[in-house]
Amino acid sequence: MISKATTRRHDRGQVLVLVAVAMITLLGIAALVVDLGMSWMIHRQEQNAADPAAVAAARYINEDGTIDIGMARSAACFYAHQNQLFDASNTSCSAALDPNSTTLVVNYPPDASDPIYAGTPFHVQVKINRQKQIFFGRIFGVQTATVAASAVAANTKGDSNSNSLVALDPNTCSSGVVTGGASVTITPSIDPATGLPYPGGYVQINSGCGNGPQDNVCGVGEGNKALAITGSGSNLTAPKVFVHGTCSRANNNSFTSPLVEGAVQVADPLQQLQPPRISDFTPGQCGAGGPITSPTGANSHGCNFNAGGTTYVLSPGAYYGGWSIGNNVTLQLQPGIYIMAGGGVSLQASGSINSITDLAGNLAPIMIFSTDNPAASCPGGASYACQGPVGFTASSTLKVRALDETPCPPVSTTGCPYNGILIWQDGNGSNPSKPVTLGGQTDLSISGTIYAPKALVTLTGGSSGTGIAAVQIIAWQWNLGGGAVLKMPYDPAKLYRPKDKGLVR
Repeated sequence: MISKATTRRHDRGQVLVLVAVAMITLLGIAALVVDLGMSWMIHRQEQNAADPAAVAAARYINEDGTIDIGMARSAACFYAHQNQLFDASNTSCSAALDPNSTTLVVNYPPDASDPIYAGTPFHVQVKINRQKQIFFGRIFGVQTATVAASAVAANTKGDSNSNSLVALDPNTCSSGVVTGGASVTITPSIDPATGLPYPGGYVQINSGCGNGPQDNVCGVGEGNKALAITGSGSNLTAPKVFVHGTCSRANNNSFTSPLVEGAVQVADPLQQLQPPRISDFTPGQCGAGGPITSPTGANSHGCNFNAGGTTYVLSPGAYYGGWSIGNNVTLQLQPGIYIMAGGGVSLQASGSINSITDLAGNLAPIMIFSTDNPAASCPGGASYACQGPVGFTASSTLKVRALDETPCPPVSTTGCPYNGILIWQDGNGSNPSKPVTLGGQTDLSISGTIYAPKALVTLTGGSSGTGIAAVQIIAWQWNLGGGAVLKMPYDPAKLYRPKDKGLVR
């Protein structure tokens, strides 16, 4: 029989074990609270330095996209001193001279650690890392921890992205293609303020595909490549070409450009651009006297322009179900924003699209935004209800230009936040990979930014004549072809220009 005294001693033993376990738990919580609190204070100190340091460094970004990196780092170092991250004697902010191994790094452009501005010109990144001694955490064998902060600042002065062609796909071979005997020439326009060509008109390929060496030579027949000049008689001329992988061309094709293989990948420069709200727009009408589209019901199937020989004049609005444009039909678009709420755009071979001209013959500024009908269940809904392809390839005429600074109601009555955007395939829609195709066999005149971050954009110059495409293509992949001379003048005044200046991240 167990005595009561023995039971009491046993109970006291259990209590001691429980107290010991509780003490260890409390010490663990104390370690977490105290050490995380100290880490947060150090991070706040670093961030207080990184933010003004990035802004100060951005002042040394030149108008041609270069930077005085020495002066930029000195400016960043000044603010690191102001926030007591380095001793006054450590005038160069050297990690080797710092007892905490604090590092100050200035990257131009920002490196891959920034998901939005990586590789983006006119943006500079400041990164600060510091080793912090752990206090209570040493109980568990943790001696130090790294506390990091970063900031990105811009000095774009309202310039557009300096690239004319951007293929965002990081993996696929031939994500940028010139084919079909196309002769593509990208030439910067002249800046009237300086009399010099604008800095830009570059080609950027993010794909790392490439079998051969990264020797900065677009070699003949080198197999699968990120940038491919294929077909017979295809040519590419550009101010600069940057390829993360490598470039290849067929034997009878030419490539005329300074080439950088193994280049830094860039992030989507328009990733943070907010789309227009469909609910703000009046439902679109399918021409004078035609049906007015609606989110539901019979009129949600879009506009069928199929009366040959007819010219339809359209006003801006939300076109539920999109457009189907038949043969020998002409669409004239008044200035403003056209939303394809499902269905996309289909243009038959002999159809034509023109934006209306003013008395001086200037094309009316427009933007076409392709997305889903918000009243539909997408993906999986009817083709007219969900995001569709945007097809503007015709055998006759395509003449359109992007929005300008003119107010674009209902989005804005003072200027337009989408100034410079011509076509936008919504990257957050249900079918963002639906392709965008543009071209004109006899008369091609288009200008503006074509933005399709998850889709293939195909641009053709036609089989005869000269196509003028003062465009910027920012897409998952792009393909230029058509067998004719395709001139692509780079003119920032006709492209989307994010007005980033100062701290952006």
